[in-house]
Amino acid sequence: MSGKEKTMTKIVKPLPRGQITIPVEFRKMLKIGSDTILSISLKGNKIEIIPATVLGSGTNILREYTDKEISQFLKDDKIDKKTADNVKSLLAKGSM
Repeated sequence: MSGKEKTMTKIVKPLPRGQITIPVEFRKMLKIGSDTILSISLKGNKIEIIPATVLGSGTNILREYTDKEISQFLKDDKIDKKTADNVKSLLAKGSM
């Protein structure tokens, strides 16, 4: 957001399992629907939620992943280095 854009603030309370409701005004402004994929990041002591970038159309819809996300996926999967390098290579080819 640039310094000239209006900031909107709403207070929400998480449900017992951590779920929150994005206020309808925010969803309308950002065109967030039930099929929208959201990217959520922790930045210091703030949470940032952004509608994810979708590439392609039809049944070949792909989401663009950052290098940091790919590295985290590979770390979480605990796969061997050779397989991880192969996956990184394939994902890099798909983003061109």
